[in-house]
Amino acid sequence: MKLIMRADDLGFSEAVNYGILKAIKDGVITSVGMMPNMESASHGYALVKDLNIALGQHTNICVGKPISDPSLISSLVQENGDFCSSKEIRAREVDSIVIEEAEIEIEAQLKRFIEITGKKPDYFEGHAVFSMNFFIALKNVADKHGLFFCIPSIDKEWEKENGIYGLPFFKPDQEGLYDPQEYLEEYLPYIQEHPCCVAIFHPGYLDQYILTHSSFTKIRTMECDFLCSHWLKEWIYKNGIELVNFKNYKNL
Repeated sequence: MKLIMRADDLGFSEAVNYGILKAIKDGVITSVGMMPNMESASHGYALVKDLNIALGQHTNICVGKPISDPSLISSLVQENGDFCSSKEIRAREVDSIVIEEAEIEIEAQLKRFIEITGKKPDYFEGHAVFSMNFFIALKNVADKHGLFFCIPSIDKEWEKENGIYGLPFFKPDQEGLYDPQEYLEEYLPYIQEHPCCVAIFHPGYLDQYILTHSSFTKIRTMECDFLCSHWLKEWIYKNGIELVNFKNYKNL
C-alpha cells in the first residue's frame, strides 16, 4: 500500500515556494511539480534541489507569460500576450486549444526546465487546464522526449497501465476549502484497495502575486499546515502506508 504525496505549483511565487519547502522538510510531500515559465521557478528549484523528492514539470498554460512567441500560440494567449486564464478556458463551449500550438509552448517549457535544473523532469503533467487537446499535446511531447507522462484521476487506462491511481478530487465548500482529515479518511479504503495512489496538494504561503493571480489562497496555507501535522504522520504510520514518489514507486 503505497502513496505518492504530490505538491503542485513550485515557481508560482516565492511565497508558494517557501510553503512547498516547508511541506517537504517538515511534512510528507514526496513529489513536486515545477512551473517552468514562472519568474520564481529558479528560486523554487534552488530551495528543493537537494531534497529527496521526484521533481516534475507542472506545465502551465494559464498563468503569466508564455516562454514561446505569443504570435505562434494564439489559441493560448490574450491580446496582450499573456496566457488566457483557466476560468476563461473552462468557459469555452468547445476545446479551442490548438494541439500544435500547445506543443510549441510545452516544448519551450521543457527546454526551460532543463536549463534551470540541468536534467529532464521525473514526471510530466499539466496545471489547472482540463482540456483534452492540452493533454494530447502533453503526451505527444512526453513521448517524443521519453518522459513519464502523468495523468492520474483523469485517464483510467493510464492508471491501470502505470499502477498509480489518483484520489478523487476534494469537494470544496463555499470558501474553496475542505477538511483534509475527512478527505483522507474517506478515501483510505481506496488507498488500501490499490497498489499505489497519488494525492495532490497545493501547499504554500501567500503573497500579493498569489492573491491577485490564483483562486487557491487560504487552501494553500491550510494544506501546508496539514501536510506537516502530527495527525497526518500518525495516520500514515498506523495505517501502514508507505510513502513513495514518481521515481521509486515501482522499486520499493
